[in-house]
Amino acid sequence: MNQVLFVVLIVIGITLVLNIVFSITKNHRMTTQIKSLWDRQLPLENFIRANHWYDNQYQTYKHRYNEDELIDDKTWSDLNLDTVFQYMNYNFTAIGEMRLYATLRKMHTVEHQQLIASFKEHRGFRERVSLILAKLGKAIYPIFPDQLTVRSSNPLFLIATYIPFVGAVIAIFAHQIGLIILVVSILFNIVLSILLRRTYIDDLNSLFYTSNVIISAKKLSDLEGAPEINVNFNHFIFARYFSHLLGRVSSNDEAGAFNIAFKAIFNLDYQLFHLIQHSIKNYEDEVMACYDYVAEIDNHYAVALWQETLPTYCHPEVHEQKAIQFEGLTHPLIEDAVPNDLTIDQHILLTGSNASGKSTFMKSVALNLLLAQTVYTATATSFNYKPGVIYTSMANADDVLTGDSYFMAEIKSIKRLFHLSTSQPIYCFIDEIFKGTNTTERIAASEAVLKYLDADPSYFVLAATHDIELASLLAQKYDNYHFNETILDDEIHFDYLIKSGKADTRNAIELLRITDFPTTIYENAKALAESQDQSKTSSN
Repeated sequence: MNQVLFVVLIVIGITLVLNIVFSITKNHRMTTQIKSLWDRQLPLENFIRANHWYDNQYQTYKHRYNEDELIDDKTWSDLNLDTVFQYMNYNFTAIGEMRLYATLRKMHTVEHQQLIASFKEHRGFRERVSLILAKLGKAIYPIFPDQLTVRSSNPLFLIATYIPFVGAVIAIFAHQIGLIILVVSILFNIVLSILLRRTYIDDLNSLFYTSNVIISAKKLSDLEGAPEINVNFNHFIFARYFSHLLGRVSSNDEAGAFNIAFKAIFNLDYQLFHLIQHSIKNYEDEVMACYDYVAEIDNHYAVALWQETLPTYCHPEVHEQKAIQFEGLTHPLIEDAVPNDLTIDQHILLTGSNASGKSTFMKSVALNLLLAQTVYTATATSFNYKPGVIYTSMANADDVLTGDSYFMAEIKSIKRLFHLSTSQPIYCFIDEIFKGTNTTERIAASEAVLKYLDADPSYFVLAATHDIELASLLAQKYDNYHFNETILDDEIHFDYLIKSGKADTRNAIELLRITDFPTTIYENAKALAESQDQSKTSSN
């Protein structure tokens, strides 16, 4: 029996040693890696996890907000915000990623400028914060604590933890009986642990992650220069001091595998789960505060590093007049983008040929309006604006699954712009309005929609069209601007600079010649265009 006790002690000792060695090794490796991340402008993980759940926070809590004031799915898609999110995603944690995603949907803001400055200016502070956040990591995308279902405990299962110890003690006095109790209880606990783990694996992972969030929040709040948090950490003694025993349900390292086996022998996961669950549910508001605190700090680090990657950016300024003023505005996803200056104090109608810059310009304005309101950043040398909601109707397409034609997709996209429940200004960006139908009906429908939006003072519209006639029809209500191109030496050149007035060049037919279409096609098209122009001139 002494041998059995000796084996048990050896197992416990090996578990502790492996945990210590693994922890030290992992910590050293992570510390070394983190020190170079900022200078190299790299995230800790430069891959997208297959198990990511970026939109979980947004989808879970969006019902608590006025959804008309959030970024809807169409606008998110039109502005390529998935890509923008990935460009900004220097977060270390899963909850940081989820909060940043929700931020770009206009649920939160990242605007603690002193914290951002601390990350940029104080290397020691930055690295200490980074290490704490990196240890929390992204391996688990948790269910938020207020979404966890409280699981009632089974007294028999709780007692099962202690039976192997009872068997070991009995074995000292009655070897055979004690050994039977020890072996049977261990086998019972292993089977029980496996069965229970299958039923609450997600809750167990989330609880472990939540415990580490609480620990991380405490460590971060103790750092000099970190924001304060209104949480009594004494409410979470079990979570802070015993959660390391809980561990992850699965692990690829030797220490982790050994931990799982050891815990199965004593059914420790079940025991710890209920101890920690109790404190977390009793102080749920404080736990949620820890989640937001850690994620918010993670977001500020991400935005600070993202700003360092930008060739130009500024802190936007809010003003009261319904206008957008900017200098040196560029698209945040385009390298070597051509900057534009403009004051927008009236609706705008953009004209110009394909690829001249109309869509990119509108997306630049819309994106910077969003970034200004969410992460207090604009990719411009100056950016002044009045906050408001943002809606786009761009990049429409037919839908095979619903049977919607291109034009029907356009109609549905534009219809959602009406009757929005908000007291804020509504910024609408409409690209190539109603291009899915014939010229006559397109111009008529476009004029009617744009006049309708103009009649409501809440709306602020930037629209693009190929129809020069529309610019004339709406000249009293919409300022005309355009982008154009030049053809030199049979090559087309775009300067991507916005200019006042409607488009004054027509090079579409010339492009047929440049791209070596059959001469007959080019000549017939040119002749027909000239004939139509003469007819319009005569009728006028």
